[in-house]
Amino acid sequence: MTTKEILACATPEAIQYIKKAVNSKNKADYQKLKKLFDGKQFEAKNFDDSELDVLTFDWQNLERDRNWWWQLQALPFLNWFANSLELQSEEERARYFSYCLDAVHCWINHAKQNKESPLVWHDHAAAFRVRNLTNWLLFCHIAELPVSEDARAEPLANLIVEHLDWLGDDKHYSKHTNHGFDQAMIALTIGLMFARDDFGSHRQRNRERLKDEVTFAFTDEGVHKENSPGYQKMMLGRLKQLRTLAPLGEQEILQLGKRYIDKAEAFLRAITLPNGYLPMIGDTRGEDEGLAYVQKKEIDVLDYSASGYVIVRGKVLDKDFHLIFKASHLSNYHRHDDDLSIHLYFDDKIILGDGGLGSHNEKDKKRIFLRSNLSHNVPYIVGEEPIRNVVHLNGSHPKVFVEKNKVVGEAFGYSAPIRREVDLANLPQGKFIIKDEVKGEEAYKLAANFYSTLGFVKSQNSLLAPINAVSSLRISSKGAVEFNRFSTYFSSKFTQFSKINCFSLVAKDGIEAPNKLEVEIDLQHPQRCSMIFPDYSF
Repeated sequence: MTTKEILACATPEAIQYIKKAVNSKNKADYQKLKKLFDGKQFEAKNFDDSELDVLTFDWQNLERDRNWWWQLQALPFLNWFANSLELQSEEERARYFSYCLDAVHCWINHAKQNKESPLVWHDHAAAFRVRNLTNWLLFCHIAELPVSEDARAEPLANLIVEHLDWLGDDKHYSKHTNHGFDQAMIALTIGLMFARDDFGSHRQRNRERLKDEVTFAFTDEGVHKENSPGYQKMMLGRLKQLRTLAPLGEQEILQLGKRYIDKAEAFLRAITLPNGYLPMIGDTRGEDEGLAYVQKKEIDVLDYSASGYVIVRGKVLDKDFHLIFKASHLSNYHRHDDDLSIHLYFDDKIILGDGGLGSHNEKDKKRIFLRSNLSHNVPYIVGEEPIRNVVHLNGSHPKVFVEKNKVVGEAFGYSAPIRREVDLANLPQGKFIIKDEVKGEEAYKLAANFYSTLGFVKSQNSLLAPINAVSSLRISSKGAVEFNRFSTYFSSKFTQFSKINCFSLVAKDGIEAPNKLEVEIDLQHPQRCSMIFPDYSF
């Protein structure tokens, strides 16, 4: 298939789709394009600029993070060119158009068949690459650039087909993940853009895949299954993107997406903290903005228990209060060891939080710490590793439910079930009780980990952390416990880590019930912890 042939098959709806999708006056993309082609500097999100001549690059001999390579392998400069065309001079337009073609050929010659090129045929990068190639090709055609006449553009039509065939192979399809969602949506979109009979199989296959992805990705309550508010936000955006398929004639998928949008948005509002940011649960990054929530009563209890969440929010002691109880393991993706975890926000601070993403390198020591129970406020069985693969739960998923003034959860990720009960009866006074218990006949040793960036200090049978100038958080045990201090990590920005301490409370040896723990959380303890012990966090 020639480039001229595929462009001749572009539908009128596809022309309008591209015109609506591309903003050719994007100043940020113009600067990135100039920086790459004129300054030989590649700008990737969350990374420092890298020296890179994309016209001669060998596509392998550069040590960079996987996420950096993932961005580069999508050929983002094609988007930058289209998104800034109206800002370019006539000379720049001709030169950058030529550079885009040369850069694609550089990728074809050095990366396409090169197994040493990092992430070259990564499931997600390949999908974004064919989207960028297709949109760029059709955009240049609409803009009356010589894409049909330039011999360097001749291989692009077959390159698009090659990508569609690759994505169509089940062994390359990342089923029931956000990657699979994007693969199906992109391939369906491209299939709809061209009136070709041989694209019919791509349309049919990816329409069915996308329907399956939409219904799997979200629970009936509108909660995205990949364990992270940040991905709830991202996938809500994907649901809304399904609207773009309507002008291409795809109504069935559009109507399916509408079923979930309102519920998904409601959950995103519910889990957004009073300061407007998302909690760093799972692989959510710091300062990721959510959606504002409208309070209904003094205290709202938002029951998403069928999806593994209960959220309690409102005013406590005339200050903003937000509590999340998480007991959800519906997917392995972006999974942390956070069954029965508590995330607590009070008085404009994260009181008990999570460690964050760090990076996507699952073998990195710091990343392993961040996803472990030591970087969450959770109960766990001492000496055991939790089950991380949902298949190995054998259908015994964690669960949570509301019972009068209590939120109760059960998890089955260890050799015996663990139950956590949060009693909120005294919440108006700024206090609540957490009870943890291992269910089983054996003498399991239970621990409850507490993690905070406020800086814990130990005082007698309690942990203290400063909240404001006159009061502290106090976590006090109802029984005799040991306070085991561990060093772990915190990461609010991608690839940036800082060390902090957590404390795990464990029943002392010799007591009758080592499988039970009970603590009181007091949000207005009058004692200033900095006046008792130095801050052990570092």
